[in-house]
Amino acid sequence: MADLRRQWLDVVNKYKLHPEGPASDDCWAPELEKCSRDKIREVQEEKLLVSVKYLYEYSLFYREKFKRAKLHPSDIKSLDDLVKIPITTKMEMVEDVKANPPWGTYTAIDDHIWTHRGWMMFATSGTTAAPRAFRHTLHDRDMWAWLDARAMWAMGIKPGDIALIAFGYAPHVFFWGAHYALDLMGIPVIPRGSLDTRRTCYFIDTFKPTVLGATPSYALYLGDVMKEAGYDPAKSSIRAILTGGEPGATIPSTKRRTEALWNAELHEFYGCTEASPGVGGFTCKHQVTKKEGPVCDHLMEDGQIWEAVDPQTLEPVPLGHRGLSVVTNLYSEAAPLLRFLIGDYTVLSHDPCPCGRTNARAVGGFYGRADDMLNIRGITMFPSAIEEAVRGFAEVGDEFQIVITQEKAMDVLTIVAEPRPDVLEKDYPALAKRIQNEVRAKVEVRPEVDLKPYGTLPKTEFKAKRVVDKRPIG
Repeated sequence: MADLRRQWLDVVNKYKLHPEGPASDDCWAPELEKCSRDKIREVQEEKLLVSVKYLYEYSLFYREKFKRAKLHPSDIKSLDDLVKIPITTKMEMVEDVKANPPWGTYTAIDDHIWTHRGWMMFATSGTTAAPRAFRHTLHDRDMWAWLDARAMWAMGIKPGDIALIAFGYAPHVFFWGAHYALDLMGIPVIPRGSLDTRRTCYFIDTFKPTVLGATPSYALYLGDVMKEAGYDPAKSSIRAILTGGEPGATIPSTKRRTEALWNAELHEFYGCTEASPGVGGFTCKHQVTKKEGPVCDHLMEDGQIWEAVDPQTLEPVPLGHRGLSVVTNLYSEAAPLLRFLIGDYTVLSHDPCPCGRTNARAVGGFYGRADDMLNIRGITMFPSAIEEAVRGFAEVGDEFQIVITQEKAMDVLTIVAEPRPDVLEKDYPALAKRIQNEVRAKVEVRPEVDLKPYGTLPKTEFKAKRVVDKRPIG
């Protein structure tokens, strides 16, 4: 193995503390999770300096990026120099893959490493650009498992639990790390795979899992199907729900609705395929039980460096100010990307959590990507704000759509929703008016509200697609 790759791996593994199991009942690696801010900085700085050299050597994409910026790895002498490195965007990666198919040149492994100690290939969903493929190594697998296990330990998931992972085991990063983390923790896994939802209900009732892994939308859908099948999700064995792929645990009305449906705690994993495929943000036991104020995601700062940047200038914003999420990966052998623009809005804070963890937190989580933001009649809004309004009505089912059309050059926002079966049709107009007023209060635009009979809208079994923009392009 080349000296520089070995040097990089040695530094990463140096800080992989307690690789086989937790140090205490409440914290897997307290030396990293409850340390001083100075210690966090020390760990990040040591990893960053070797990561810059590693990528310059093994990634043509970053070597060229550095040269265009007139940078050399020797120019990065401390954590303060991180801002000298240009931000990487997904469109840059798309163009790189087009020019260098099928893997692009941002990856730091070659065909020999892939075929001798490769683990698995993953791909982006392609919702905002052409899908990009990533091949990861056995080192990456072990790091994902260790990081995700630390997050789930903070959630209170422990040996004695049984996890049902309700996703299709496709080449998406979603829940693969959690699966291997559960193996590391000694917690058995029931994989849903291609089971249909009614069969999944039977599995929950029969095999008694205590932890459910699913997207927020699917957790709600699964609970409703359980009711239709004659089961009561609130009386099931599920005590904790682990979600990812879309906002959920940090949207108050979605959190309340899901927890009431299942009588369970709703937790969140946050990350991205490109630069944080293992857990980046996560909710701890304290955060998930909060009834007042925003629920915050802890950030795994010994594994990544997190920034919030101004959406126009891409310059870092001060702590406590809203910006777009940017992440630098400090542990992935295959794709340790530098300053990747995830693009979700958030507010970062260094205030410690009552749980004792001192790593940075995302206040209110990550509540909407810049490229998901809607502009209607000159007013910008996030779909998550509309979700918060709609899901606040107990009379409305879990499925809804945000439809945007244009009439006489005027944008028209329509909320399509389904009242629950016990809501009488004669009560639809009054309910529509209440929804209209609540949405207007949240986003400052008065919508049309179109209530459909229950069961009309397609059911969500993976990531929900809520927005249907029918406005003419151009």
